[in-house]
Amino acid sequence: MVRCWVKRMVMAAAVACVAAAASGCGGPIEHDELERGISTLGATAAEGRIVALDVVEDRTKTTFVRVHSRALADDAQHEAEKLSDAEATGELRARKAEAVRLAQDIDAALGDLQVAPRDKRVARDVEQRLDALSQRAERMADAL
Repeated sequence: MVRCWVKRMVMAAAVACVAAAASGCGGPIEHDELERGISTLGATAAEGRIVALDVVEDRTKTTFVRVHSRALADDAQHEAEKLSDAEATGELRARKAEAVRLAQDIDAALGDLQVAPRDKRVARDVEQRLDALSQRAERMADAL
């Protein structure tokens, strides 16, 4: 059941990435663009959580964890850069800043996993942080 949910989140992230790539970086951000960016971050956190959980349960290889967590961290960092570059006014300005912080928090958690891909204690901590960040992204997107 969790894997099915993750597949849906990954698919949503892929769609959001394509849409974001088509829209370019910088310029004024629209409400729906911010929502897609936050949803992408939520999917990234959810996928990272699964990787961390696989470490905790000893179901993956060190190289995979390191490479995949790096790729996911890069995705989060890129989203932070795009959001940071976008112009926002009024209510969207504060929400955009919150989304940038969310992206940075996801990037940091994934960085911890990348550095210590065999440490189950670190992986458990990262899994819990990414779960909370994924839920935070969902609440943020729902509030838009």
